[in-house]
Amino acid sequence: MAGAYTGSISAPMLKSVGVQWALAGHSERRVIYGETDDYINAQCLKLIEQGMSVMLCIGESLEEFEQDLAGSVCAVQLKKGLKGIAKEDLDRVAIAYEPVWAIGTGKVATPEIAQDVHATCRAIIADIYDQEAADKIRILYGGSVTPESVDDLMSQPDIDGALVGGASLDAEKFGRIINFKTKVAA
Repeated sequence: MAGAYTGSISAPMLKSVGVQWALAGHSERRVIYGETDDYINAQCLKLIEQGMSVMLCIGESLEEFEQDLAGSVCAVQLKKGLKGIAKEDLDRVAIAYEPVWAIGTGKVATPEIAQDVHATCRAIIADIYDQEAADKIRILYGGSVTPESVDDLMSQPDIDGALVGGASLDAEKFGRIINFKTKVAA
């Protein structure tokens, strides 16, 4: 996108002030601004073309979750979001699973639900690229991560980190989240 778009910001503008990472596909942008999977893919490709890194956000609505469609919805969003991204560029891509029904609600996917979606994402990446790419890519959980939920979430084998929203505004809560304690299976 080029030209004057009041209220918008471009990858070159972000890069010029030192920004290295940008989100694409966040649920608020998908819902409020109607950003489609194709548009989000174009954002991902443009960010990589500009030498930046991208956090591709995926996640299902409450209705989709209740219909047991989380894996299917996330699979479509992931495949469309990664379309055209070369394996050698995956080191500049991270995935964030953000169940829309959990963002800002205080509800958190159980560690088992989050792990299941993360494992599905990793399998899709292995299918698109290969197992090495699937093992290397970072997949984060981002649905109302709290000091109370972080330890169990981070103990899951396919959850590589957390994309923290509201809790990052409270120094004590955020400090506890970034200093999570990995639980060892008994």
